[in-house]
Amino acid sequence: MKPSENLKNTYSILKNEYWIPTPLLPSRIGKHLNSEIWLKREDCSPIGSFKLRGGLTAMSSNKSSIANRSVYVASAGNYGLAIAEAGRRYDVAVTVFVSNNANPSKIRCILETGAQVVHHGDDFDSAKEFGKMAAIKDNADFWEDGVVPEMAYGAATIADELMNSNITWDTVLVPIGNGSLIKGVASVLKEIKPSIKIIGLVTSGAPVMQKAITGQPFDINQPTKTEADGLEVRIPIMKISEEISHLIDDIWIIPESMLLPAVKTLMEFDQVMAEPSAAITIAACFQNKDFIDGQKVAAIITGSHLKSSLLKQLAETESLLKNL
Repeated sequence: MKPSENLKNTYSILKNEYWIPTPLLPSRIGKHLNSEIWLKREDCSPIGSFKLRGGLTAMSSNKSSIANRSVYVASAGNYGLAIAEAGRRYDVAVTVFVSNNANPSKIRCILETGAQVVHHGDDFDSAKEFGKMAAIKDNADFWEDGVVPEMAYGAATIADELMNSNITWDTVLVPIGNGSLIKGVASVLKEIKPSIKIIGLVTSGAPVMQKAITGQPFDINQPTKTEADGLEVRIPIMKISEEISHLIDDIWIIPESMLLPAVKTLMEFDQVMAEPSAAITIAACFQNKDFIDGQKVAAIITGSHLKSSLLKQLAETESLLKNL
């Protein structure tokens, strides 16, 4: 099915969502980098994340096949919250498997939907493997982020909104977790206007998706160490990596040291509270300011769930503009 056909089906599910389209606002940061930077504010969804688009699409599309069954998912937080909220709306029992280090803010929001939360392991991928085994044991459906096609269909609506903005985009910056966001966004943009540069972003603390997508060797036992919990991937889904490799113009590895300063920069200049996984788009603008010089850039702000434990550290962090 073509991206345009998937969009039609997805919009039929999301048509009554009052928060769609999400705001597209100019950033004050752009003038300091001789560019036009526009923030696609996915943090303005009811759950503070872009994932709700795909979560609702998936739950609606599969409601007949999961009747009287539970849905199990593994998540760093935002995906689990999206499926949990969708489950609440469609009266489907959801269990979310998270690592022992998961963001407490996201966990609290998941629990408020009525979903169950199970902690296991030191990272997302450990929790995912445990969740898969639990789903087999409990005869539940396991929905893996990146594999569930409706997650990419939901993300594609973001690209459609960007193309309906009447802005002639040069570059779109997209954080890469398991790949559903960039798959959905890039599939639409490349179909409509192939000249737009699609840049994927990973952090130096969890760079494995860059290696998987570009065909480089990687070690699945290499621990991740990142504040960008939404991008914390240790074991990539190779099928998804292969599917999106031809849709991406480049992947930038953003230093971990730039993430909190990027969060601070968004707060000070645009009054946006973003989690590090989202603020990576702003860090990317500074790291590659020569690349975006004179361009119109869309920066997808994917989520707003900043760990409260980072607030003290954030207060002592300088913005990226300080040394510009």
